[in-house]
Amino acid sequence: MKLRIPLLLALTLGSLAVLAQAPSPAAARDYDCADFANQAEAQEYLLPGDPYRLDGDSDGVACEDLPCPCSSATSPGGGGGSEETTPAPAPPPYHLSRAAARRAARAEVRAFVGRNLHVTRGSVGSCRRRAERRVDCRGVARGHTGQTRTTCRLRIAVRAVNRHPQARLASTRCRTVDTSRR
Repeated sequence: MKLRIPLLLALTLGSLAVLAQAPSPAAARDYDCADFANQAEAQEYLLPGDPYRLDGDSDGVACEDLPCPCSSATSPGGGGGSEETTPAPAPPPYHLSRAAARRAARAEVRAFVGRNLHVTRGSVGSCRRRAERRVDCRGVARGHTGQTRTTCRLRIAVRAVNRHPQARLASTRCRTVDTSRR
């Protein structure tokens, strides 16, 4: 009987030590922006090193697309005062204008002409809206030598990324015609 009590006590203390070292279900959880109701709530979970990947652009502000109330890291006045302030209204959704998309598409066509030896000039034609933050533009690049004439049809996809237009060449179809036989 005397041996059972210390053995039981040792087993109890050993099992408590094992339980104390096991991670709790809350500590093992991975958070996403969808887990939070607003930006200020998500900001509280932004830790050094961003283990939950809440800050996509590494600017120190978590889940910027969530509605306000926002944390003091995103408000222009900072924080720290005891006076009550009203949060700034959320900015309107970003609308990629066709003019901005056309400028980005022109830059992509110029880059294509610079990379391709067979074409010497390019232009952007029509641009068509696909979504609030996406515009597709059509372009043409042309060039000729003494024996050939090259025409490339281009499709440029422009998307708004962090409120800036980013263009990429979505497709190209080039055709070279031999003009020396005419």
